Amino acid sequence: MASVSATVKQKYLVDVMLAISFIICFVTGVLKLPGFVRFFHRAAIEMPIDQITSLHDASGILLGLFTLVHLYLNRRWIVSVTRKLLEKQ
Repeated sequence: MASVSATVKQKYLVDVMLAISFIICFVTGVLKLPGFVRFFHRAAIEMPIDQITSLHDASGILLGLFTLVHLYLNRRWIVSVTRKLLEKQ
């Protein structure tokens, strides 16, 4: 197995957590849509909206935090690419 630097492992972990929090936030957001249950013709479904809302809110906060960490860890690359793009114009 190839050796991976600590920085690469750190970025990978942040990206995995970003993906997980996004998926949870997206799915719970869809479940909270007013017409979701009616769309699938299952009016008898009882969904725990309080728990879904709490999960949605928490995952949204985590998504924001992991996004900020992701941007911080990739700041040098972002600045470098921005400079290159601005130089060509």
